[in-house]
Amino acid sequence: MQSVTYILMVIAMFIKANFHKFTAALLSLAIVIVCIMLLIFSKECADGAFSGVEMCINVLIPSLFPFMAVSSFTVKSGISDFLGKPFGKIMKSVFGLSPCFAPILLLSVTGGYPIGAKSCNELYKNGNVGTEECKRASMFMVCAGPGFLVSFIGMSIYNDKKIGIIMLCSQILSVLITGIANRIINRGKIFATAKESNKIRLSLTKSLVEAVYDASKGMFSICSFVIAFSAVAGILSTVLDDGFVKTAVLSIFEVCTGVKTASSELPVWAVAFVAGFGGICVHFQIFSVLGNLKINKLIFFCYRIIQGILTALFTYIGMLIFYDTKSVFSVGTVSGSSVYGGTAFSGIALTALMICFLFLLKNYRNN
Repeated sequence: MQSVTYILMVIAMFIKANFHKFTAALLSLAIVIVCIMLLIFSKECADGAFSGVEMCINVLIPSLFPFMAVSSFTVKSGISDFLGKPFGKIMKSVFGLSPCFAPILLLSVTGGYPIGAKSCNELYKNGNVGTEECKRASMFMVCAGPGFLVSFIGMSIYNDKKIGIIMLCSQILSVLITGIANRIINRGKIFATAKESNKIRLSLTKSLVEAVYDASKGMFSICSFVIAFSAVAGILSTVLDDGFVKTAVLSIFEVCTGVKTASSELPVWAVAFVAGFGGICVHFQIFSVLGNLKINKLIFFCYRIIQGILTALFTYIGMLIFYDTKSVFSVGTVSGSSVYGGTAFSGIALTALMICFLFLLKNYRNN
């Protein structure tokens, strides 16, 4: 027994000493595998990329670009400070944030996933608030927006606007709750707000020009991620045979493909979880638009899981209120069989919620 323990200790020490070499080797192997898959499944990859281009042109650019330009203009022109003053006490007492975050919160729940992060980065670059405060706000100001939830999921997938509205209200509630929880977790920390002299004020004309320019750069980055992830999602859709595994992987990977796949395999509340979680593609978009604001990615991922579970929970309740009990949770349509029994998906979601809670609690105690 002692010899086995000794051997395991030696192996562990060897792996630790050569960790970077192992990481580089695994990364190289992954790149080779991806290149091979691109050659073998070239048609599926091209179809996925084309689907991503269509998604950008038909959904993302019309719904996100105007909000990105407006959010940037609001910060650069100083309007965010003016609009935030009436809500100063609410933002400070409820979320522990400066008043200028009030219009940013509104834009984040109406604009779409990366709008909140983009606006937080604008506040940081403009000198309105400190680094830590912007990082804290970017953790919870993440929402799909009405364009995606109502138009795409509600009307395009379910052909029922009411479902999209229920998901939108559910996600807004999840954003507010995670924001309040974020304040409680960080209640012992003091965030210094930037001084008035450090703030940059531009003329309305220059603010508009730079806002459109910044929105264009941000939109290009977002669309690039969507097309790249959609191409890989096209390959994964072909490779994966098992229905549940395929749905789970695509839902974690890319939200647009995920919600379309989940809607045919899982009930409405599960699709709401996918929309609330956002997918790794959206997470990468947010990391990109945050720029120099380097946040803890693991904590951010935990927040997304919690927000997804809260969105699913509130959608579940909303569907119970506005739809017939026996026909709420059917797969693919709102008329069908009920799914009140425990499922593998619900078990995974509950386990993920407990893990995220324990991790955040440990992080809070360490700080």
